[in-house]
Amino acid sequence: MDVRSAMKKVPRYRWFLWAAALAAALFFITQMDFLRGKPGAQVSKGFELLDSLMSHIRRDYLEERDPLQTAEGTYRGLVNSLDPLSAYLSKDLVDRYRALTGRETGPGTVVLKRYAAFPQIVGVTPKSPAEAAGIRLGDLLSAVEGRGTLSMSLTEVKLLLAGTDEKPVRMRLLRGNETLDLEVPRALLAAEPFAFAAAAAGRPAVLAVRRIDASLLAGLRKSVVPSLASRKTPLVLDLRGCQDGEPGEALKLANLFVRAADAGRFEGRDGAKEPLACPDAPALGALPLVVWTDAGTAGPAEMVAGLLQEARQVKVVGFATSGLAGRTALFALKDDSGVILTSGIYALPSGRKLWDEGIKPDVPLPVDKLDDKTYFEKSASLLPKL
Repeated sequence: MDVRSAMKKVPRYRWFLWAAALAAALFFITQMDFLRGKPGAQVSKGFELLDSLMSHIRRDYLEERDPLQTAEGTYRGLVNSLDPLSAYLSKDLVDRYRALTGRETGPGTVVLKRYAAFPQIVGVTPKSPAEAAGIRLGDLLSAVEGRGTLSMSLTEVKLLLAGTDEKPVRMRLLRGNETLDLEVPRALLAAEPFAFAAAAAGRPAVLAVRRIDASLLAGLRKSVVPSLASRKTPLVLDLRGCQDGEPGEALKLANLFVRAADAGRFEGRDGAKEPLACPDAPALGALPLVVWTDAGTAGPAEMVAGLLQEARQVKVVGFATSGLAGRTALFALKDDSGVILTSGIYALPSGRKLWDEGIKPDVPLPVDKLDDKTYFEKSASLLPKL
């Protein structure tokens, strides 16, 4: 199965998705007119259309609907349709989002989602509850805790999968013509933002990064960098399944391996450009290096892979990444719900934008050959022998 192609397949809508999407579209069109400086009458007309639609749902639909739930569906359709990173969050999910520490438990699944498509499993953590439950790459996640995922954002799905204990999460999966209802325990799978395996048995050292947060660089400088710098051991930077983190921390991670006065830029609204740099002498700049990616490599991890590929000509092995290298911000609404909006997208020093395109590996692997054995075999010729 082609993971990127399957992500873009749009399943059938239910009635409420049609209503929410239509209302969102009307609202979005009128707001675009407003942003382009069109007369205020266009905005008023858009609100009239939206109000008329909602009135018909209240009066003429075959059963009475909760107006707050209908309105929330409209908000969700409007925001979630913007791009994969933007999201409307109800109050309870805003609270969960703000409470994230990076040490949440989970079933061990890496998911991606496009608007109006089911989330797809693009990674399963080895030795995780998800692997034990038989969850496979390519499975579609149609419901979490009894809530349909079709209208959700990627952020909503990830928040519902995460927990603070080992309480099982209810998951409904679609696999071909099968529907699987599972209760999968959660586990603390990434207590630390990285795992390091020293070189052994003819294999290079492997630095697996799972979360690019403020604690990552401190941990690396303390326990990994000194030994690698002194031995100049060939290294694999494993970014598979790495989605979470901060863009600023991604630049610091890249700066361990390369110095770049021009490390690309964030491009925002109206052509605004924020230049970025990796100004420090790289502690591991002389290290032979290969980067591993897969479909679950997203966001800050894509920045790292792309910058090393372009600025230091490091070879990337694996699967094309998801193309979600952007910057977001959370905005609170008056009812304590909130919206996450993409405010900028990352462009490499060459000007190439990773948004929606992702990283194209120098050594691509097919979706049925994304096992460690194949990654090591394909990387062997790119690194000096031990």
